[in-house]
Amino acid sequence: MTNVDFLFENSFEVANKVGGIYAVVKSKAAQMAKIYADNYYTIGFFDPKKASVELDQKPAPKQLNKAFESLEKQGIKCFFGRWLIPGTPKTILIDAENTKHRVNEIKTWLWEQYQVDSIRSDNWFNDPVVWSYATGLLIEQLIKTKPFKDKKIAAHFHEWLSGAGLLYLKNKKTPVGCVFTTHATMLGRTIAGSGEDLYGQVNKGLAEGRHADISLAKRYGVEDKYSMERACAHNADVFSTVSNITGKEAHYLLGREPDILLPNGLDTKKYAGLEDLAIARRKIRSEMKKFLAAYFKRYYEFDLDKIRSVFLSGRYEYHNKGIDVFIDALGRLNNKLKENKSENTVVAFIFVPSGTRGENIEVLKNVSLYSEVQEHVEGVLPELADNIINLLAAGRLPDKSSELFNEKFLSESRKLIAHFTEKAGQTPPLCALQLSYDESKDPIINECLRVGLLNRREDKVKVIFYPAYLSAADRMIGLEYNEATLTCDMGVFPSFYEPWGYTPVEAAVQATPSVTSDLAGFGQFIKGKGEGIKVLDMEGIEYDQIVDQLYQHLLELSNMEKEQLTALRINAKKLSKSVDWDVLAENYVKAHKMAVSKVSGIY
Repeated sequence: MTNVDFLFENSFEVANKVGGIYAVVKSKAAQMAKIYADNYYTIGFFDPKKASVELDQKPAPKQLNKAFESLEKQGIKCFFGRWLIPGTPKTILIDAENTKHRVNEIKTWLWEQYQVDSIRSDNWFNDPVVWSYATGLLIEQLIKTKPFKDKKIAAHFHEWLSGAGLLYLKNKKTPVGCVFTTHATMLGRTIAGSGEDLYGQVNKGLAEGRHADISLAKRYGVEDKYSMERACAHNADVFSTVSNITGKEAHYLLGREPDILLPNGLDTKKYAGLEDLAIARRKIRSEMKKFLAAYFKRYYEFDLDKIRSVFLSGRYEYHNKGIDVFIDALGRLNNKLKENKSENTVVAFIFVPSGTRGENIEVLKNVSLYSEVQEHVEGVLPELADNIINLLAAGRLPDKSSELFNEKFLSESRKLIAHFTEKAGQTPPLCALQLSYDESKDPIINECLRVGLLNRREDKVKVIFYPAYLSAADRMIGLEYNEATLTCDMGVFPSFYEPWGYTPVEAAVQATPSVTSDLAGFGQFIKGKGEGIKVLDMEGIEYDQIVDQLYQHLLELSNMEKEQLTALRINAKKLSKSVDWDVLAENYVKAHKMAVSKVSGIY
C-alpha cells in the first residue's frame, strides 16, 4: 500500500469538546503527530470561547495563506495554531458563521448529489453541515499548492457532522483518500434508546440478507443524520467503525460492511503507575471519607472503614447505559446483605449529569457543619498535644476530659454535637443536588425507591446520585472525576448500547476493576483476556438474568478480601495496556494507506 505524505483529520470536536469524539482525537493526536510529524493537521469547528483556551493561535504559515485567502473571499475565516494537548498538532479551526445563509443551497446540493434528506432538519444538523462543507473547500484549495500538490494525501472524517466535507471532495474527484469513521450510528443509538432490541433487529436483518432504509430513519425522526451517514459510508474510500458490534450495526443500518475496525485507545503512559496510584488512592480516600461522613453521619452511624464503593458514570441514557440494570442489581444486593447481617456497607455513586438548580441545601449544610467540626478539632490539636505530653511526663494518664481540653472547647463541642446530630433518626437524601425538574419524575430516583434503596440506617447499600460534572471547585465532593473514581473499588458499566466505551478503559488505567458488557465494543474486545474487567453476557439474554449476573459480581466484591481486590487492580492495570495508542494507532495508519492507495489506483 502507498505511504501517506499528509494527513488531515477532521472532526467537529477538534479543540471543541461537546461529546466523546473529543477524547478519541485528543488522546490519539500525540501518536499521529509522532507518525506523521509536521505533516499532520487537525481541522475543527471554531468556537471562540473554547478556542481561546485550547488553541495556541499563530500566524498562518506561508503554505496555508493562499487557501485561507481563497476561503475568506467566500466568507469563511480560518484560524491556525497548535492544539494545546499532548503532541501539540498543527490545527486549523474554521469559522463558517458568515456563510450560514448558504445552508439551503448546500442542503439542496447534498440532496441532488447524494439524497441526503434534510428538509426537516434544524440547527443541530445545519451548523455542522455548513462547517464541514467548508472543510472540503479548504482541503480542495490546499492540495493545489505546495507542499501539498502532487502528494499522497489522506483525509479522515469522524461522524456525520464532518460528512459534507467528505462528500464535497469525492464529488469534485479530488485525489484525496477519504476515510470515514462512524463511532455510533445515529439510527442505532436512537433505536436502542427507545428500549427496542436493536441487535435483535440487526442480527435478523443480516441473516435474511436485508438492510435498513430511509423509512426506518423517518420513523424515528433522524432521516437527516442517517442519510448523511449512509452517503458518507457508501462514498468514502475506506469506511470504518470502532468495534465488531458497531460494524454489524453499520452493515445492517447503513448498507456497507466496514473495511477496517479502528478501536479507540488511550495514551496510558500519561497515567501513574501502580505504586503512585496506591499512594494517591490512600490520600484522596481520606477526602472522600469526609464527604461520606458529612453525607450520612448526621442521620446515623455506620463504619466507614468497612465499605466497598462502586460507581456508574456516563450520559443520562437510562436504558442504553444500563442504569436500570445497576439499580436493580443494587436492590438485590441490599436485600442479601441485610439478610446476611453483613458488617460491610456498599456505597454506590451514580455520576450521571442531569438538569440541576444547584446543590441540595440539606447536603450542603451537612458538608458545612462537618467542616466546622473538623476545623474546631484541628484548632485545638497543638494544645491537646502539649497537655498529653505534660501529663505523661508527670507520670500519669488523663482520667477526665477537663485535663485535656479547656472549658471553652468543651462548651463549643457540646453545641456542635447538638447541631450536627439534630437529624438523627431521619434519612439522608438520594440525590446530592437539586434537580431542575420534578424529582418524582426522575427515573433514577424512582427506580431506587421501587427496589428499596432508601438510604435508611438498616440499608446495606447506600446510594448517592450526583447529577453534575465533578469538579475540584464544587462545594460538595470537591474532587475531579478521575480523583473521585480513583477512591472507588469498582466501576460498573452494563451498557445495552455502547459502540466502544471509554469508561471501563479509564477505570482500568487507574487500576480500578470494572464490569462492562458484551454489547459494548470494548467489552467484546477485552472479553477473555484476563481478570480485572468482568464482561456481562447480555446479547440475547433476558433482563432478569443480566441483573442477576451483575448482582453476583457486586456480592463477590462486597465480601472480597483486600488481597483479592489488590490482585484485581493489578490485572485491570495490565489489561489497559492492550488499548494504548502505541498498539492501536497502526490500524489508523493502515486505513489511511488503504484510502490513498484506492485513489491512486494501486489498492
